[in-house]
Amino acid sequence: MCEVNSGAFIKGAYFSVLKYPCPPNLNIWWNMGSMLFVTLGIQILSGLMLSMNYTADSTLATSSMNYILRDANYGWALRSTHMAGASLFFALIYIHVGRGVYYGSYMKMPHVWYSGVTLYLLSMGVGFLGYVLPWGVMSYWGLTVISNMMTVFPGGARALEWFQGGFSISTLTLKRVFVLHFLLPFVILGMSMVHVILLHNKGSSNPLGLDTTELVVPFHPYYTSKDLVGFVFMLVGLTALALTFPKITADPLQWQAINKMKTPAVIKPEWYFLYAYAILRSVPHKAGGLALMFAAILGIALLPTLAKWSKTQSMKISPIGEALFFVWVANFVFLGIIGSQEPAGAWILAGQVGTFVHLFCMLSIPIVNKKWEDLVFSEDSDRDYSFLGV
Repeated sequence: MCEVNSGAFIKGAYFSVLKYPCPPNLNIWWNMGSMLFVTLGIQILSGLMLSMNYTADSTLATSSMNYILRDANYGWALRSTHMAGASLFFALIYIHVGRGVYYGSYMKMPHVWYSGVTLYLLSMGVGFLGYVLPWGVMSYWGLTVISNMMTVFPGGARALEWFQGGFSISTLTLKRVFVLHFLLPFVILGMSMVHVILLHNKGSSNPLGLDTTELVVPFHPYYTSKDLVGFVFMLVGLTALALTFPKITADPLQWQAINKMKTPAVIKPEWYFLYAYAILRSVPHKAGGLALMFAAILGIALLPTLAKWSKTQSMKISPIGEALFFVWVANFVFLGIIGSQEPAGAWILAGQVGTFVHLFCMLSIPIVNKKWEDLVFSEDSDRDYSFLGV
């Protein structure tokens, strides 16, 4: 009986993982999910090996980092790979999210979209915690800025004191940051499994947003071979970034010893958080800036609700929505530039404009697409649109 059940389980797993039906017209932008999975594995493995030589102590953290870079066997390579992997991971996330918005994946699979938003929030938390661990100038002051946001909420002062382990940031704070940074990637790994299971249960969307139920191909070998090509290019890019440009995204202040008596002129996070940081600083009020930042990050979770009456998915049939999407992407880059500047003068006004454009485009895209569909279908109501799945 056990042999029969195990055989059925293996066969079911084989068909669920490798032979599940996929649309035949998926393009290169559908490779990002599998590349994210591989990058996550690299980050977990390199992080585990780095943790063997890291000391979560405010007086020893910098020394342990120097030991990893100079004395540990291939420690410099592990450190560079972990840094470059974090940048690559978030670059792939943003491309993955952009693809989902452009091709309307959130319409067909809202539960997959919600699990993806959860993964993004967890990844942001892990990325920030990892930025703190080197315990340089930016680590300390970045943690100071972000942790003080807790005081906006009722009981936040008490929560901040508990998180810090006292009235100020100390070794206890660093230990808690290290433990969270160590454990959360495994939560992300488990949530990624849920994300994939939900995707396989519903089936992938496709660039045209058409119903391809009657026209599918198996995932293996059609898309496994395509993913392998993507893995090669991704690993080449990661190797080049880690071994040739290891500090391209690092702030020089991150390598300096902490001086608690001197605040840097510009406190900024890594590049993948700059857009959110620019929005946070766009309002000269702690609670208002925090509310706008979370609205900008979590606004993508509203897209399935805003687009639930849409008949089509892909933005290819909506030129106005497509234009808004590219404005949204360009504004994302613009906010990143603003977030790296000192919050003074024209940069504050630019951040406010960028924040408005970000929220406006994000919330307007599904509404504009719906209006365009109404116009198209009303002019040609006699045609059969059953191939769209409506």
